[in-house]
Amino acid sequence: MTRVVAWFLAVLLAGCAHSPDQTFFALSAQSGPSVPSRPLKVELRRAGLPGYLDRPHIVRRATAERLELSGDERWGAPLDEMVGATLAENLSQRLPNCVVFSDSGAISATADVRLEVQLFRFERTADGEAVLVAEVAVHSTNDKPDAIQRFALHEKPASGRTADVVTSFSHLLGALSDGIAPLIARAAAAAP
Repeated sequence: MTRVVAWFLAVLLAGCAHSPDQTFFALSAQSGPSVPSRPLKVELRRAGLPGYLDRPHIVRRATAERLELSGDERWGAPLDEMVGATLAENLSQRLPNCVVFSDSGAISATADVRLEVQLFRFERTADGEAVLVAEVAVHSTNDKPDAIQRFALHEKPASGRTADVVTSFSHLLGALSDGIAPLIARAAAAAP
């Protein structure tokens, strides 16, 4: 009986020893054009994500109806946090006169402008493109949105490797930031 238990444990440990290592990925900020604006405090609300993206795995669309999860390839942090941090860094670079902070971060202040971002798609499609579809709302001092705009962006990654797809996701967030920065500058110019 002892031999059977020892053999079972040896087989179990050998199986665990050969499981592939997990690889973690992070989004990176992208440089972009500077947008003139008066000095502002911009609060970036936590990005909204559809439930199927709110997981540690990187999601790929196999067909219009079927999703695939990358088994050993995962996001290095919750995706909504990484999207928010990347957007905040991108926007800080594009709006050099502004302070951009996240509502979930350590800094809190009374904001001049509030930014809300809802992602509808942020995935690699069945045909291999990286896609970002989002709606953005910019609010100045009143609670009515000064601007609401929909963005549909896509990029063909250099290859189907996850690292190249994640690089394309970072590029798409950079392009989204290029579109958001002028909306913030216009909302601030219109505010009292």
